[in-house]
Amino acid sequence: MSNQSDQRNTTEPSVWDYVVKRLKFWQDYPSGVENAEAERSPSRQGAFPWLTLAALALALIAQRSLEPYPGRTPWPGIILYAGALAVLVVGILRDEWHLPALKPDAEEPLRMSLKPEFLMVGVVLAVIAFVLFGSGMFTFLNTFLWVLSLVFIFLAFWKQRRLQAFSIKNVWKQFCSSGWQVNITRWGIILLGVIAVILFFNFHQLEAVPPEMVSDQAEKLLDINDILHGHTPVYFTRNTGREVLHFYLSAAYMGIFNLDVSFLNLKVVAVFANLVTLFFIYLLGKELGNKWVGLIAALFAGMAYWPLLFTRLALRIPYYPLFVAPVMYFMVRGLRRQNINDILLTGLFLGLGLHGYTPFRIVPIFVVIGIIIYLVHKPSKNHRLETIFALILITFVSVIVFLPLLRYWLANPSMFSYRAFSRLTGMEVGLQQSPVRIFLENFWKASIMFFWDNGVIWAHSIPGRPALEVVSGALYFMGIVGLLVRYIRKRHWMDLFLLVSIPMLMMPSILSLAYPGENPSLNRTAGTIVPVFVVIGLALETSIRTLRQKFTGRSGRWLPGLILGGLLAWSAANNYDLVFNQYAAIYRASSWNTSEIGRVAALFIESVGSPETTYVVGYPHWVDSRLVAINAGHTGRDFAIFTEQIPATADDLRAKMFFLNISDVESMQLLSETFVNGVLWQYDSQVENKDFMIFFVPPAQGALP
Repeated sequence: MSNQSDQRNTTEPSVWDYVVKRLKFWQDYPSGVENAEAERSPSRQGAFPWLTLAALALALIAQRSLEPYPGRTPWPGIILYAGALAVLVVGILRDEWHLPALKPDAEEPLRMSLKPEFLMVGVVLAVIAFVLFGSGMFTFLNTFLWVLSLVFIFLAFWKQRRLQAFSIKNVWKQFCSSGWQVNITRWGIILLGVIAVILFFNFHQLEAVPPEMVSDQAEKLLDINDILHGHTPVYFTRNTGREVLHFYLSAAYMGIFNLDVSFLNLKVVAVFANLVTLFFIYLLGKELGNKWVGLIAALFAGMAYWPLLFTRLALRIPYYPLFVAPVMYFMVRGLRRQNINDILLTGLFLGLGLHGYTPFRIVPIFVVIGIIIYLVHKPSKNHRLETIFALILITFVSVIVFLPLLRYWLANPSMFSYRAFSRLTGMEVGLQQSPVRIFLENFWKASIMFFWDNGVIWAHSIPGRPALEVVSGALYFMGIVGLLVRYIRKRHWMDLFLLVSIPMLMMPSILSLAYPGENPSLNRTAGTIVPVFVVIGLALETSIRTLRQKFTGRSGRWLPGLILGGLLAWSAANNYDLVFNQYAAIYRASSWNTSEIGRVAALFIESVGSPETTYVVGYPHWVDSRLVAINAGHTGRDFAIFTEQIPATADDLRAKMFFLNISDVESMQLLSETFVNGVLWQYDSQVENKDFMIFFVPPAQGALP
């Protein structure tokens, strides 16, 4: 005791300690409270849980009132949500409704053992790879040296774990003596059921929803086709520049399995990216709560309309949450456990994410803010110094992973930054008003998109509706309230980290100052699905746990289960209708039917025609001729031709087919004058108002096919 007392008396507060103390405007609390998290579970002997049920019911009715309908007004929802807020806060203060207790932080500081020879080799290899990446291409040599440098850097810091020796002989002896036993548990059955639901929502009608490609998919498939033909850039310059990870993974999938470069195969890769995201959402929910929180979060995210739409669109959007999830998981676990391996993995996934999708560039800033949040709540000198080292290590590893793009960025700063700065600054269009005012308005619109309006982009959303369906929106509200109240009472860094992550990960949309009409957008806020659905998991787990512990007797067994089943079924039905009915109908009506034109073109090419004599006559705001070629099975070719170029095609004596917009009277007349033996007819599309014209020219006598 005397030694401890002496140590306390000789430790003087530093300037950092003083600043931290001033930042903590709340009253001082007893030492150890923030780590103890001694939250009492709701008592079984308590009164009827009317506060929990009332808060849940009011929140559900409130969100239901905010669903789109003619003459929609927010005021009923605001009033009902205010009632839910008041009831829920009372329920929390009366110890009826408690979020699951946070896991305690490790008291020991971060420990590591550095192998300097490995670190030196890794740095040297990274420098050589950096120089070789000046070509702007992935080659065998620079890629090998880059990956090898990462391996040596990980070996320099990685902490080996002692694992029990694996012996095939011992396993065989055990099998011969007692056989293998498979235990069927309640958790196992529930887990299989959740996986089945997630797989259903992700793969159901994958080919049909969405049914058509847009020009963005044409750009992606052309880049993938380039990779398969040996073109391996570090950064794709087509369509104002894009990161490459989506293209290389898709090309690997199509190349390894010898598949067509098609929209469906592009979707399959995106779906698997989404499934990996759900796995890390489960792990993050488990880390911030328990396994039930993780499972609920993954289930709701797996069947939610928002991530399903941008996954099925098969652009780069899923790669934002794909890397946000492991970065958040390993960062939280690494800081909580003070584990060097988790810190290394945080840097790895942070660097990989920068190769995925442009909005991910906000995540390095988010990581720094997360470290600051941890430092403010952990004023211990040991934790402070070790945490700063953890940030340096995360930065170092992520820079090494980012190395190819870093080299490209330094050589081509305008191309690399164009996409982001064209939205943030007035480089394309002037700002319409004060940037501060635009930022605040964008922040508000993005914050309420979960409850009110998720934007107007039909390709990856249902315009004008909330980003979350009724059940998810209500639970998200309850979870946010629960986190805010607990943070005010307990001041735990993980609660603030989770709360801050949501607006931070929406910044790529909020910072669209030059084009405020593009905010909110579900693609640039896609990383937010990770914390949002963890919050939903926390809220539902808490509500069901409260009901189970409050209800006694037979009702305590079946009533909470009935409520849980009802909420899950309601949410599943909502999402199914949104994705496979509403979104499918909107997308089909808004997109052009290039697949229909492509099928007709393929029949022509396979019978009497050829790709060289298949034409799509250009017309304003009509089909992308590259998509017609892709759907016809000729990726990389463009069937486009302009009206003034039609007469020149008469020199080719082979059979020809021209596809025209139904309103393009000028081109039809010119074709009839140029090819007097041609035949013109209207193709009746399966989609309303998407008919098109076909002009067929038979081959001249003696023409080669």
